[in-house]
Amino acid sequence: MLVVLPLAGGYLARRFGGLSERLAQGLMTAVMVLGYPAGGFLSIWGMEIQVQDLWLPALGAIHVAVMGAGGVLIGRAVAAEKADVGLLSIGSALGNTGFTMGGLVLYHLYGKGGLALMSIYCLMWMPVTVLLTYPIARHYAPHQPKRPLGRLILRSIFDWRSIGLPVSLAAIWLSVRGIMPPGAIARMRVVDILIFTVTIVAFFSIGLRLHLGNLGAIRKLIAAVTAARFGLGLLVGYALAAATLLTPWALTGVARNVFLVESFVPTAVTTVGVANMFGLKPREASGVFVINTLMYLALVLPFVLWFFGR
Repeated sequence: MLVVLPLAGGYLARRFGGLSERLAQGLMTAVMVLGYPAGGFLSIWGMEIQVQDLWLPALGAIHVAVMGAGGVLIGRAVAAEKADVGLLSIGSALGNTGFTMGGLVLYHLYGKGGLALMSIYCLMWMPVTVLLTYPIARHYAPHQPKRPLGRLILRSIFDWRSIGLPVSLAAIWLSVRGIMPPGAIARMRVVDILIFTVTIVAFFSIGLRLHLGNLGAIRKLIAAVTAARFGLGLLVGYALAAATLLTPWALTGVARNVFLVESFVPTAVTTVGVANMFGLKPREASGVFVINTLMYLALVLPFVLWFFGR
């Protein structure tokens, strides 16, 4: 309900309430530069990070990079426009690994331990979003100035929209130094309230951009992202997990399952956020996100709960 109601609310507000879909760009930008960094900071701050757990963010970052490259290759084969290639790359690279999907599944499977490992996995989220997907969006968006890759990365690092990266690093530094957050944050359930609010705003924004009549026109985009997220994503995840068996610190047990579950969740809310911020076919991004998420809930999630819940 936390997903469906705001999504439907945004769609109905545009269709019958007179709200402009252009409002979605401002709302999603606020989610990306205020909501997610704040939620990430408070989730990471005070976390006890074990050395062996570092496989999760390390492999997660590699997974995102490989999937982003795979999305470019798929896009070049099936996309009608250059911007479609960029959208396919970002939609393939970024999975909904946080509280809005992957975290909920892992909590159902493994309780609070699953959520804790999810938070460690997501330590890589802001760095890869800023260093990988922002340059991709800048390169493929039709109205963004074209620059060499090095300059794209540097510009993305120092872009005001990249505030989540230094914020996450600050939270890690505080945790490593043993500086704990004030108890009032937990007592007042600040993180829960923030995540609840950000999720509602994000899905409402996606609903504003949703045009059901256009879904047929983006069927190739939907099929390509679906194949990448649910097929290629799982294969890459298994390959990376198997590679750790060649090291003294093999990824095993619940941590391995957490990584595998996260490797083929549906495309992320951040996919829509990046598309809105950089003008990379945001309307199409919303449609791809909605259908990909519904397909996951109907077809993939039952398998995940059966296979990983045994």
